[in-house]
Formats: sequence, structure tokens, C-alpha cells
Amino acid sequence: MQLYPSVWLKSECMILVTGASGYVGSKTLAALSRQGFPAAGMVRTTGKRVAGLPAETPLRIADYDDPRSLLRAFEGVSTLLLVSSDGDGRDLLRHHANAIEAAASRKKSSIVFTSIIDIDADSPFYFTPVYRDAERRLRESGLAWTILRCGLYSDLVLDTWIKPALSSGVLSLPTDTGAVAPISRQDVALAAAAVVASPMQHAGKTYELTGPRKLSFHEMTEAAGSAFGHRLEFAPCSPADYLQRAWAEMQDPWPHAFSTLCRSIEEGRYQRVTNACEHLTGHPPTDFRKFVEDTAASENAGSN
Repeated sequence: MQLYPSVWLKSECMILVTGASGYVGSKTLAALSRQGFPAAGMVRTTGKRVAGLPAETPLRIADYDDPRSLLRAFEGVSTLLLVSSDGDGRDLLRHHANAIEAAASRKKSSIVFTSIIDIDADSPFYFTPVYRDAERRLRESGLAWTILRCGLYSDLVLDTWIKPALSSGVLSLPTDTGAVAPISRQDVALAAAAVVASPMQHAGKTYELTGPRKLSFHEMTEAAGSAFGHRLEFAPCSPADYLQRAWAEMQDPWPHAFSTLCRSIEEGRYQRVTNACEHLTGHPPTDFRKFVEDTAASENAGSN
């Protein structure tokens, strides 16, 4: 793996992907590498967390809280994929602002940003104001921009909610009538790779990336229980009960973030279905049922 902490040849890197040690960032880089596009990843530090990247991937070290490091990282880059991280909302708001300002000062030709579909001003979701602010900054930056508004990740639904419930056999959330159209991080990465590979074709556009159909939590738990060979049912609870349980299990800001996410789901903000992912990648996104079946099969094979 090549490491360029300060400078690199422009011919070696046209595309820079932030969050390269994360799933969406690393999978986007892998997709670009397979297609022969010059791309590099931005990370905070090197180490085993970036071991999943293609061996030939150049890296830039930068920190969202260090604007000078961002300016160095963005040097010689024509297209930036800004993959949002997570954490405290105030930190994210600052990180997005610093990255967009640095990109604008370097006069990057284009920037692609992973946002969320739950972007309405009246949304109760904890992170919605953060993403609304970033989208506003992009539109005012003077750069050519593209926004990828991602639906709820299949990976999040499975890892955060369903898997922990397998032992008890009951998933309890305040989302009785809510439905979602979950999309995998892998499909988002492929869509992102398609956009940054030809950014000017998508300049000024906003794409909503969702799964191929909406599912209730009853349907998703049934599918996951069958895939993992567990008896699993969905039992809705009150928002107050969930929030009390979340505070006992999670650290700030996650109780507030997940409880407001559930409220947003209950209000129907994650249930719409689009064909944007298929339009960008040329194939439909993975259905949630197949996603959990493939995950269960992979985990079973790994344990044998």
C-alpha cells in the first residue's frame, strides 16, 4: 500500500475518497480500483483498520478538525467523495463544514456527498439538521456537486437491531406501522463509484438511494429469523420504553439518535422506493431478504 502523507503525483490520484477505512469508503475504492480509475483514500491514521483496501491504494492522512491537513490531502484532486462519518452531531456538522470549505478553497472541480433521505426540515431525526447544513454548504460552495441521499442501511438494521435480538427471540422497537426500503452499504458504494467515475454527468443532481422494496419490521425480523435459523418476532414498544432501554445500553448521542430515527421511520420517512441505484450501477440493489441470507451463509461458513 502506497502512503503519501503530503504530496502525490496528480496523475496518480484524480479521485479522493474520505472515510477510506470505513465500509462505504473502502468498497468504493475497491470498485474504482477494479475499473482502473486513479483513486486514493483519506484516513486519519494508518494501521490495520485500512487493511481491507486494495494493496495499491495511495493514502492521504488528514483530520477533519485540522483544516491544514485537509488542504494538503485535497491537493491535486479533481473529484472528492465526502463519505460522512458518525458520532456527535456537533462534530459532524463541523467536519462537513471544514471539508467543504477546504475543497472549495482548492477549487476542486466536483464533490460528491453521501447524505440521507430523511432530510425534511420537520424531521425529528437527530442527524437531519447536520445533513441539511452540509447540503446547503455544498450548494453555496461554487463547486460542481452531487448528493447521494442514502436510505436506511440494511447493515445497520441487521447489526444494530436484529442480531442483538436473536438471543432473546424478540425485537422490540417503537416502529409498529413504520416500513423501510433498506439498502446495503455495498450497493451505496457501487453507486458512489459510478458517480465519481464520471462526476460531471451527475453535477447538480440529487439521487435517493434505496432498496428495491419497502418492508415492515415484522417482515424483516421474519426474514432474518429464517436466515439465521432462530425463532424471532417483532414486538412494538412505546417510545418511552425504548428510550429508557437505550440509555441503559448506549452512550450519548446514540439513545437520542436511535429513538428519533425510530420516530422518523414510524412517520414513514424511510419507506419510499426509488430506482436510482439501478440507474447508476446498471443492476438492482440487493433485496433485504437476500442480504440477510447471504450474511447468515457467510457467517455460518466462517464458523465451520
